[in-house]
Amino acid sequence: MADELSWVRWVTALFVVAIAMAVSFVALRRVQVSNKNWLPIRVTGRVRLNRSAELMLVEVENERFLIGATPANINTIAKLSGEAAVGQAHSGKQAESSPQKSRPD
Repeated sequence: MADELSWVRWVTALFVVAIAMAVSFVALRRVQVSNKNWLPIRVTGRVRLNRSAELMLVEVENERFLIGATPANINTIAKLSGEAAVGQAHSGKQAESSPQKSRPD
């Protein structure tokens, strides 16, 4: 009878520990997800140029920065205000989408 009681205690303890771990995991995930919303820095675009170099468009408080990054360096290439960047993007798209007429030679 004492052996059966010992076995029940171990199973109960294991079950309680598993439940505590699951609750901790869910709580930690919720805290991590909610903390991502307040970060003042957002990477809004990224282009990999080769294996070790990339360009990133980073937004900080309504200003956008074009940043070049390699394993050895991080450089700010251009600084754009949020509204100016949107305006330039729209004008660039309009210029690209407008048909170009070719002249007969």
